[in-house]
Amino acid sequence: MIRKIFYILSLALFIILFYIIVIFDINDHKYSLEKIISEQANIEFKILGNLSLDIGINTKIKATLLSIKKNNILILESEEFDASVSLSKILTGRFDINSLSLKNSKLHGLNIDESIIKSYNLLAGRNYNINNSMYSDIELIEAKGYFQDDILQIKDIGLTTELLKGKGFGKIKPSNETINISATTSIRTDENVKKKYNNYYPKYLVDTQLPVLISGNYNNPEIDIKISDIITKKLKKEIKSKAIKSLKDKIKDKIQSEINIKLPF
Repeated sequence: MIRKIFYILSLALFIILFYIIVIFDINDHKYSLEKIISEQANIEFKILGNLSLDIGINTKIKATLLSIKKNNILILESEEFDASVSLSKILTGRFDINSLSLKNSKLHGLNIDESIIKSYNLLAGRNYNINNSMYSDIELIEAKGYFQDDILQIKDIGLTTELLKGKGFGKIKPSNETINISATTSIRTDENVKKKYNNYYPKYLVDTQLPVLISGNYNNPEIDIKISDIITKKLKKEIKSKAIKSLKDKIKDKIQSEINIKLPF
């Protein structure tokens, strides 16, 4: 009896694997995936390349060359898209995305890195001209989230640009097309980045946490990084530290002086 059940289960598993590997083509469901994401996020989501399905403990859908538009205005384009999904639901034509990552992307409408460079150098009395104000080059975006009350709650997002690396959270409200993401970032110390910006590289901000707020409309997001507040806070901390050290040195010198008076040898 046990052997019979084992044979039935093995046959069922073989049939499923045969269907997935030989017959099932994820590209036949490309339109369904585009439609689901477009409707949920209130955007125009398009996959220009092919889809592939990696079956394993964590089943993943991979896509190449995707774009996100709103009112025919380009918001984001990405070379590669990975999404962790439920295999059983894919076979029924449903796509429930648990997490996703975007590689080598362009976020249109603002340049995060050069905005930081410009703000930093203005405080230092230097003028930096932004070379590209059209988009941000983003090496990697990783996110986990869920829909609740028609709002996409982003519980965890990782962001890596040429200059920054950080993590945060936020929410996207498709009904009024607004985005609000808060992240804590730090300046990367890659030698190529230092050479690119040369004297404009914000070395004083290395090892300092930079809070970044991205908010506003889909088509016109704004970035808020209170660099002046961060630098002021850091300077106050350094001044306080130096003052304490100076006071300690004076006390030490005073004690040493008294010892020398009492013990002239």
